[in-house]
Amino acid sequence: MKISVRIAILLATGAAIAISCTKQAEFAGEIRRVTFTADDFTLAEDGAPGTKTSLVDGTTSFIWSAADTAGVFPSTGSQIYFTAAAGAEASSSMAFDGGGWGLLNTEAYYSYYPFIGNIYLNRNRIPVSYMNQKQTGASSSSHIGKCDFMYSKGELQGQSLGFNYHHMSCIIRAKVTLPEGTYTKLAVTAPTNVFVTNGWFDLMADTPGIIGKTLHNQLGIDLESVSSDGSTPFYVFVVSAPVNLKGVEITVSVLNSERKEYQCKKTPSGNYLAGTIGGLTCNTWTEVPQSMGLILEDWGDGGSIGGSAD
Repeated sequence: MKISVRIAILLATGAAIAISCTKQAEFAGEIRRVTFTADDFTLAEDGAPGTKTSLVDGTTSFIWSAADTAGVFPSTGSQIYFTAAAGAEASSSMAFDGGGWGLLNTEAYYSYYPFIGNIYLNRNRIPVSYMNQKQTGASSSSHIGKCDFMYSKGELQGQSLGFNYHHMSCIIRAKVTLPEGTYTKLAVTAPTNVFVTNGWFDLMADTPGIIGKTLHNQLGIDLESVSSDGSTPFYVFVVSAPVNLKGVEITVSVLNSERKEYQCKKTPSGNYLAGTIGGLTCNTWTEVPQSMGLILEDWGDGGSIGGSAD
């Protein structure tokens, strides 16, 4: 997934898996067109209510990247998948026409993103994880799609099936002006275990939402090819399940290639809700010794800080 001036893009199919036999399709009426769109995010600076905007540059939406894949469940039977075609980045209104999937207009359909390639996947307990996030390049948003968990119930109109996705995650957008250097990690730490690291959602619920299985007091992201000249601000995007941080003092920590950790204290004025981009602006930093630091040098499994809740 990439941020773009485009409002939405429609996915081309990557599947030819039949849900019902051809003879059934002939009698029930086969769906001939499938489209996918997605809601815009809403900007909420420091957690406060805001208006629709983009992650960085004033545009309002995103488009899909080639090979981005969504799963589709019929009301009965196994899931199939649809994959964005090469060249998707250049189109704002691509759809797949022609049928051949065995989708019948007598069924109800439910879709989620990103796709999980498990034939036995439980539609009532689709897993999510916010661990192992990695941003390559200052202000890059290309990593967001991995944790941008979305859902949609299909809308049938004749032989057309449309999905309009809703975001279940939020984005913590840290705008940072850092001392000169190259940076390898950023983390947001709260006083209690409020950040979901692993969980699930029920695609068949009336309004699906993230259910936390394990929670920690810290949510982090690895950084690659991210450097500061000491005066120019840039963005780091951490994707999270919705989290209540209004009035709570949190710590934004960064670690540089020389293993120096810098910390910035912030108190958000609002909560971070599903479908929002929550801003955090950090210009003033305090260097702390590693013995007092909050970022673990090796946090491959999401860190051992905090606990879990099942």
